Amino acid sequence: MNPLLETILVAMRDAFLAVTVFVAVMVLLFSWLQYLTAGKFVDWIRSSKRWQPLIGALMGVIPGCGGAIIMMPMFAKGYVTYGTVLATLIATLGDSAFVLFGAAIQDNQFLAPVILVHLISFLAGVIWGYGADLLMITPESPFGMKPKITQRNLAIQTLEDRSEKKEMTDIISNLPREEPGTLSYKIVHSGYKLWWLVTMVGFILGVLLIFWLAREPSYNPELSWDLSTRDGILTVVGVAGTILSLVLYIAGKSFIADDTEATIGDKLHSFDETLTHAASETAFVTTWVLAAYLVFEGLLLSTGATESDLATNGDGPGAIAVAATIGLIPGCGPQIIAITAYVEGILSFPALVANAISQDGDALFPLLVRHRTASLWATVHTLLPGLICGLLLLWVGVDFP
Repeated sequence: MNPLLETILVAMRDAFLAVTVFVAVMVLLFSWLQYLTAGKFVDWIRSSKRWQPLIGALMGVIPGCGGAIIMMPMFAKGYVTYGTVLATLIATLGDSAFVLFGAAIQDNQFLAPVILVHLISFLAGVIWGYGADLLMITPESPFGMKPKITQRNLAIQTLEDRSEKKEMTDIISNLPREEPGTLSYKIVHSGYKLWWLVTMVGFILGVLLIFWLAREPSYNPELSWDLSTRDGILTVVGVAGTILSLVLYIAGKSFIADDTEATIGDKLHSFDETLTHAASETAFVTTWVLAAYLVFEGLLLSTGATESDLATNGDGPGAIAVAATIGLIPGCGPQIIAITAYVEGILSFPALVANAISQDGDALFPLLVRHRTASLWATVHTLLPGLICGLLLLWVGVDFP
């Protein structure tokens, strides 16, 4: 077989069985929890001005972008402070958090760094958020301005007196969605059932693979299409799962960001939409993890370098600066590549922390639409603590083998 094709197929198999199946379980769990608690956040957050940055950081640290996205329209309506926005964005790891959790499920050595990176991001968010509110930093003048009350926001705000229980529905009800009759809509809303079936089979194989590797540390599955063998089953299910994920990813038309206020709102109020979006979100993660695998393998093949060579360039101040700068890019896609680099041993833990704090996930998009100045300043406010924490950890010597 052509070496390039073999590399691609192995990457597809490994991306699905080593990452996707475990990410799917985590995404479904947190999506289900959000569904159970739908519509119960807004009143509590609005009435808790004193605790808003802390609440924002808690919402941000929830894996995925759902908690962070919920907070953004609340700032535009004047319900929460700008410090709350910053605390939320600093604390969030977006969908890349699922990659870390998936790695921790497979290998206990990732458990400590996963917990620590979330704890550091949370504390950095709380401190920076309260600091911004204490200094009354808002996005006008050198420090900012009050959220602009546009005609659309004003119209939404008039709904307050009608029913507080419908608050989240009012926020997302008129946002653009895909038309039910389109081909892409049919693929996503029908294909997710087949995707979940293959993913559940893949999850069983992924768990078995962990036990097989524990019993046979030298075991390295060969690329095989023979379903009568263990390697053949792994190959067929892994490649098929990745292909289905790519189909859902393309049909969903979510190339950099997968979460929007509309999709978050829909899955808060419908369990079927919860399953659909969980599949789409995991497919999104799969595609970017596959891209990361191919990038890393491409570098190794084209340069003749080894993974240790790549790791050597990923543990200094330059790596921290690059990781934090990647965090400036809106959306979760590029961040998944950065986090995958850590899982693969290419980036150091300080660089991981720098990216985790600097990135805003998909939550920056709804803020960008409503308040461009606030969103642009927010990227600066998340970059600075990312660099500070990353360099501080490097200086102290905190890392994980």
